[in-house]
Amino acid sequence: MYCGLDYGTSNCSIGLMLDGKVRLVPLEGDTPFIPSTLYAPRRNFDIETEEDADGLKLDLTASSFADLRFGERAVQEHLQDPTAGFFIKSPKSFLGAGGLPFEVQERFIRIVAAMIANVRLGAQQHAQEELSEVVIGRPINFQGMDSVESNQQAMSMLAQAAREAGFEEVRFQYEPLAAALEFEARLDIDKTILVVDIGGGTTDCSFVKVGPSYREKKNRTEDVIGHAGERMGGNDYDQLLALRAFMPYFGLGTHLRSGLPLPNHVFVDAVSINDVNAQQRFYAPLFARRLKDYIRDGAAPAKIARLAKLRQNRLTYRLARSAELAKIALSERSEVCVDLGYVDEGLEAHLREADYEIAVERLLDHLHGVVAEVLAQGNTAPDLVYLTGGMAKSPVVRTFLDRRFPDADYVDSDHFGSITEGLTIWASRVFS
Repeated sequence: MYCGLDYGTSNCSIGLMLDGKVRLVPLEGDTPFIPSTLYAPRRNFDIETEEDADGLKLDLTASSFADLRFGERAVQEHLQDPTAGFFIKSPKSFLGAGGLPFEVQERFIRIVAAMIANVRLGAQQHAQEELSEVVIGRPINFQGMDSVESNQQAMSMLAQAAREAGFEEVRFQYEPLAAALEFEARLDIDKTILVVDIGGGTTDCSFVKVGPSYREKKNRTEDVIGHAGERMGGNDYDQLLALRAFMPYFGLGTHLRSGLPLPNHVFVDAVSINDVNAQQRFYAPLFARRLKDYIRDGAAPAKIARLAKLRQNRLTYRLARSAELAKIALSERSEVCVDLGYVDEGLEAHLREADYEIAVERLLDHLHGVVAEVLAQGNTAPDLVYLTGGMAKSPVVRTFLDRRFPDADYVDSDHFGSITEGLTIWASRVFS
């Protein structure tokens, strides 16, 4: 049996074709979306494997796998005591990173395999049948630098992880094209559409011909007029918001008594939870010693002491989560108050919608560049713009797009499920 898997930066979901219709499988309670998080109750993370004729596979009966927590349960375990175990969010963001040693790549493969295995097990229980074939979504570019090499590395790691999770045959499809396939299934006339997909980790655009004339094709390469993508998504919006709105309470913008400013990269590292190197620098023993110097020599030692407390208690993920929740709240009201009392009792941050717009201005300019690049490739106007991905729902993004492209006709997808549906449709086409 085949399936479509959206192994997303923020969430994972999986679709099955049942009775001729796409069904997304409930993975966490009644919802088909499970956060892309994993928690192991010890710092030395390891999962036992076994080798058969098809290669290395996870031992799903081992106690090491049974100890793992996924999704929201993983988040809550981590928040309960951030120092007690191993926690990772959005490992997809790391797959295309350059300079990863072999042993680090193997570690990430094992992490991704465990998360995919958990989703696969849930889908098999739902279908009462073993899943052996899968189409997995992929962004246009996993990384901005050396895109060809990073894409090959990321897809190789993702394919190996899927096989270790139990899948026998693994195919890939571009995520914005998958969203186009989902939209195509509902069309009764041909159209040329621009898909704008802003997910948790990447922003992708594809200019695609869709409709009844193309629906049964098994190769859609010639129907893609143009595409472009950047490693820039909802997580980056959260981190920039955290940097602008929260980090001043931790010393950003303050000076040493000598008059020299504290280096900005210290605060950037603190909020960059999806950057392995940044988090290693922030949690390194060397930086702990440097923080003591900043507290001693700084003009605002109490604020730097908060930064030291943030580091000591490993609260950077929780801070980023606070920024994400604030971002969501600002989509419904113009001002929010964020409780940061888990770092320092009584600490609150007040955010306005205007603060958010200023914080993410650079990302919005990049978004404009991606859209403009694809429109230039097409050298024509699309019939409509199809929006998908959780970040594409943001009023800040929509307002920006309306200002830059006032004449566009926008259509909203199911922002979280359209890609999974399209991947499942494609799986039915290539595997049936």
